[in-house]
Amino acid sequence: MAKIRVVTIGRRFCTGGSEIGKMVAEKLGVNCYDRELVEQAAEKVGISMTDVVKYEESLMNRLKTPINLFGQAELTIPEKIFAAEAEIIMDICSKESSCVIVGRCADYILKNKVKTLNVFITASHDKRAQTAAEKHGIEYDQIDDILKKYDNKRSRFYNANTNKEWGGIDSYDMCLDSGKLGYEMCADIIVKTVEMSK
Repeated sequence: MAKIRVVTIGRRFCTGGSEIGKMVAEKLGVNCYDRELVEQAAEKVGISMTDVVKYEESLMNRLKTPINLFGQAELTIPEKIFAAEAEIIMDICSKESSCVIVGRCADYILKNKVKTLNVFITASHDKRAQTAAEKHGIEYDQIDDILKKYDNKRSRFYNANTNKEWGGIDSYDMCLDSGKLGYEMCADIIVKTVEMSK
């Protein structure tokens, strides 16, 4: 089995995907990229972070085919952001021997480019609601709407640009329930899988 170079992490909102990604990176001694990619994309495209946050996970393409990152005469703002993030991800992976990338359709962008371990982090609704209240301070009567809002945004973004199903087991190499396993065990499972690929 070829060595896994990049761990990509997709995640439902309030499942600890970002935290797990950072833990994995720390255990492996590599860099973790998450919101940093958004900042770099904003600079590359030349728009404000406010606009990036507004558009980055909006539905970019209503057709059921992935956007063409190259050769389009006129790209919408969301398409420009995605294209910029894709270029940044490819550049990172050309310069670093290994890394962890959270979100940004990295599993699709890197397909057939480098050996990846594509992980999806999920958890029960009750566990996510608990996390939303305790860690993010979301009011109880707003939790359901906010969980649905962020999941729907991520799902539309992923599905529109990859022709794969966000959260579907066939779209990933590994799906982990952080509510049952805990963040530390999720990270350990991922790290062990990477190490065994050497």
